[in-house]
Amino acid sequence: MSQIATLKTHARQLRLGGLAEALETRLLEATANRLTHHEFLELLFQDELAVREGRTSARRFKSADFRESRTLDGFDFSFNPGIPRERVHQLATCHFITEARDVLLVGPPGVGKSHLAQALGREAIRHRHTVYYRSIFDLVRDLAASEGGPAETRLLARYLKPDLLIIDDMGLKTLPARSGELLLEIILRRHEVRSTIMTSNRPVDEWGKLLGDVPAAGAILDRLLHRAEVIAIHGRSHRLAASVAEKAEDRTGKAGSGTGKRPHPDSQTA
Repeated sequence: MSQIATLKTHARQLRLGGLAEALETRLLEATANRLTHHEFLELLFQDELAVREGRTSARRFKSADFRESRTLDGFDFSFNPGIPRERVHQLATCHFITEARDVLLVGPPGVGKSHLAQALGREAIRHRHTVYYRSIFDLVRDLAASEGGPAETRLLARYLKPDLLIIDDMGLKTLPARSGELLLEIILRRHEVRSTIMTSNRPVDEWGKLLGDVPAAGAILDRLLHRAEVIAIHGRSHRLAASVAEKAEDRTGKAGSGTGKRPHPDSQTA
């Protein structure tokens, strides 16, 4: 066995897979550029750290359980110019997570709240934070499947553990009995300890009806708004615009696939 093969074997036995994969290339680079031992080892360690960081990020993306793959680069701020781009990009630095502050995105359906929430979650993972995403429908299913006992304890632990919890689409579904109480416990125990992003298409003064528990809604809002970044989003619906464009394209396609007969003059517009 060659010396390089032996070194690779030792590296893998030490679970240094990234170093093992890069070893031969780095040896050639060190010879060609006359690198010092220090420079050579630094490059190898960087290769190993990069591989480990990639694996960690992949695991965190999987455990975050995002509904969609969304990025800030993929968000069209020009569609609704009123969205405060600078405030959103400031949130993307993730200082609010290190400061254990919360974020509330409020606005009508389709304006991009879910996109922004998941994009901020992706940025949080890039900054080495753990994230857990749940839509209001996920939350209802989770609560229904774990009512009481050890299952409920495990559920609470899952919601309390991540550095950033995202609860999306508040207002699309009225929560069943006890949900307000459990959601309040989650918010209370995360307050000033971990960060939470919530999106809602309903005004906050209607949350009592959604939770079926006005006092719980008041307590949740009191905690959320205490040190939260509140962003009200208004404008056109992305989904509605996409639907209109799709229908227009479909009509154009059907018109183009006609018999080729000249349309009647009365059907033409100026």
